[in-house]
Amino acid sequence: MQGGKMAKTVEEVEKNVSASFGYVKKDMLMLNDSVSDIHDKIQHLSLNHAALLAEIKKLSEMIKVGRGKAARKVKKKGKK
Repeated sequence: MQGGKMAKTVEEVEKNVSASFGYVKKDMLMLNDSVSDIHDKIQHLSLNHAALLAEIKKLSEMIKVGRGKAARKVKKKGKK
């Protein structure tokens, strides 16, 4: 009888271990999806950041040009 009980216990352990690996696999897949989603969001933010930097650079250049024109106008008025 003990041999039969031991075999059943081993079968139960094998089932439990198999089920546990199934849960681990599911959790790993969910984690992988989450990391992938975060990666996509970081890439999107990075692209937005680059676009914003480009716009800031354009605006900065426009301000410099505008200041140069304003300074030239002031000098011309002063000479008259």
